[in-house]
Amino acid sequence: MIINLLLPWLTWLDLDEICVDEQQIAFMLTSRQPAVCPNCDQPSQRMHSHYQRRIADLPCAGLRVALQVQVRKFFCQNAACRQVVFSERLASLAAPYARRTQRLCQEQQRLGLDLGGEVGARTAQRQGMPVSADTLLRLVRQAVPPALATPRALGVDDWALRKGTTYGTILVDLERHKPIDLLPDRTAATLERWLQEHPGVEIISRDRANDYAEGASRGAPNTIQVADRFHLVQNVREVLQRLLERHQAALRAATAAAQTEHIAAATSTAAPELVADNPPTPAVNQATDSTSLVRAGRPAKLPKAEQQRQLHRAQRLARYQNVRKLSRAGMSQRAIARHLDMSIHTVRAFVKADQFPERATRRQVTSKLDPVLPYLRQQLAEGQDNAMQLWRDLRDQHGYTGSRPLVSRWVAHHRQLNPKTPFAAPTPKRHGKPPARPGEKSIPPKPILSARQAAWLLVRLPEELEAADRQRLQRLCQHAAEVQTAYELAQAFIQMVRQRTVALFDDWLACVEASNLPELQSFAVGLRRDYAAVRAALSLPYSNGQTEGQINRLKFIKRSMYGRAKFDLLRQRVLAA
Repeated sequence: MIINLLLPWLTWLDLDEICVDEQQIAFMLTSRQPAVCPNCDQPSQRMHSHYQRRIADLPCAGLRVALQVQVRKFFCQNAACRQVVFSERLASLAAPYARRTQRLCQEQQRLGLDLGGEVGARTAQRQGMPVSADTLLRLVRQAVPPALATPRALGVDDWALRKGTTYGTILVDLERHKPIDLLPDRTAATLERWLQEHPGVEIISRDRANDYAEGASRGAPNTIQVADRFHLVQNVREVLQRLLERHQAALRAATAAAQTEHIAAATSTAAPELVADNPPTPAVNQATDSTSLVRAGRPAKLPKAEQQRQLHRAQRLARYQNVRKLSRAGMSQRAIARHLDMSIHTVRAFVKADQFPERATRRQVTSKLDPVLPYLRQQLAEGQDNAMQLWRDLRDQHGYTGSRPLVSRWVAHHRQLNPKTPFAAPTPKRHGKPPARPGEKSIPPKPILSARQAAWLLVRLPEELEAADRQRLQRLCQHAAEVQTAYELAQAFIQMVRQRTVALFDDWLACVEASNLPELQSFAVGLRRDYAAVRAALSLPYSNGQTEGQINRLKFIKRSMYGRAKFDLLRQRVLAA
């Protein structure tokens, strides 16, 4: 029969007719299965009536498929049954009252789990099984999470449902590389309760948060806790940054020698009047001096960007002076933070700093103009300074994909390269740094090394540093003996973590405790408190590396849900993906 070819899983139905149009295929079906009362399981052959039930099925050849089944009603022949009339059930086809087949429901549910509501609805529409986004989310909520066995090695870490406000906990099977559960918060009680409900965990890899350590100790006291090695190295970098915030003079001295060399090289062939008697302040670019700013008798005026930088520095300096003044008056750091409406971390850094901490100099970034700069300079030297024409030439002949305003700004700032443009002529109002005189070499701004940047120099391996970074690191250690000592201790600890040499851990702790460095001594106190977990990290291969990867995947799923990442939906998608 044709029903066995088209619908082989529905052999208990008779195919009466097939209707095909431009949008769908409709199968007219009649049931011939034995009828059984759903209340008392009593079979019945006494038919009451029948009705048409329309059920959507998986698409065929890009067209929607509808099964129009004639469903019969029967009298229940059991006198003791409360059900007088019942409809026959289509158990293998669709659930009671459902308007889609079970296999269509499963496919749409899978789309919701994989793609979410809106994207899944658009995909289902293209595939011939239209459904709304809200229905997909309802199907996702009805999905039964896969049953997973209790892992032997468990990874625990936190993730942000809303950064800075709401956090949860992810649990990962480190041997099967799968997330097994999401917890709605990151408290010790929640982790303790989960571990008590899932006995059998032998190893727990976690960061050094007190809540996770406490929850693991109470929920599974016999497990081996392993501190994550990445977080150990990160803690070392944070400790070094706090130490360097006290040595602002050393940070400036580390770059002073390099700046002197730059100034000497830049001013060796420059005009004598361009060499300033005083060194440049960090907030002012030395190229913006009075000589380069005066044009045709006009008074000197700093660019807007430079004025904004100076304003921000003055405001930050005022806050620094207020913090120091209140600290000398005996006010606590938390009271200062509340009084000035500042972060406690900023207040702590200002109090401990020996000088005003300058902002770090930004690294020079690449531009889309870099590959075509020789061509632009050549065109300006030949007298072609029409920015629109230059942009067309770059686009058509050199494959330039950048914007026209970028070319226009560069030409405006370098029009002095055109020999036909008189230098003393009045120049239009422009933004940014004024152009230099022909043949004039600008002196680069003084680089500032921040505590954060210097901390990264201290934790990186020496062979991985570039030559300039090695020189800065050497000068930094020369100007501060405490930095030299902290650098040696930090490198020894990082080598222990990399090579997992647990035998050296106790001796290293003793050296830190005798170093008279308060930041490192505080770090050693924390390691003593978490002694067993740190020793396990230096001897066992387990870590939270793959847990961090699962968190990255969780963030991708959460952001793709466009604000619909409620905890229950997010949990369903993460566990089923």
